Amino acid sequence: MKIIQPKLNNEFEYEEEKNITLYQSSYDLYFDKAYIQLDEETSQLDTIYFNQCTFESLDFSKIHTLDVIFKNCDLSNCIYENASLNRVHFVDCRMIGATFTDLKIKHVQFENCQLKMSQFLNCHLDHVIYKDNQMDETYISFCTQKNLEIVRCTLGSLEVVETSLNNVDLSTNKIEHFVIQPTDLKGTTVSEYQAYNILPLFGVNVI
Repeated sequence: MKIIQPKLNNEFEYEEEKNITLYQSSYDLYFDKAYIQLDEETSQLDTIYFNQCTFESLDFSKIHTLDVIFKNCDLSNCIYENASLNRVHFVDCRMIGATFTDLKIKHVQFENCQLKMSQFLNCHLDHVIYKDNQMDETYISFCTQKNLEIVRCTLGSLEVVETSLNNVDLSTNKIEHFVIQPTDLKGTTVSEYQAYNILPLFGVNVI
């Protein structure tokens, strides 16, 4: 699946300050090794490159994020609610305990991120790729998806509730414990090894 990558300018305004507060709409900026805070009026992040920045436990509620790269950033326990992510790339980020609620997530990639104990609740996933992530104890509930890929992720415990994985290929992922309703699994591709763990969901005993 092809997704549209963040559309960033060739030149950015480089911010040298290490303690940054973003006000209202912020765009065309490059931040390096900065500690980021958000103002109460922050409503949009547009065309920004964050490198090795810290956002720990920030609330991104009602903030629309467009054409942004987060690389080697700490977004642990951050909250995204009633917002949108469009053409956003998270790469090598620490996102343990991050919560995504009532979000539109479109053309977004999570690559080589720590997503342990992350939650995706009532989100619409459209052209979204999870690739090479650590996703132990991930919880996906009441989401809809269109063009979703989950590739080579470690899913120590994956719980899916009222979210169809139709046309999703799970065969390359490491899944140790899987909680899902058979109706949500319909149309999913799994490996032979994974099938041994999944068949009991259908009342089938494997010997």
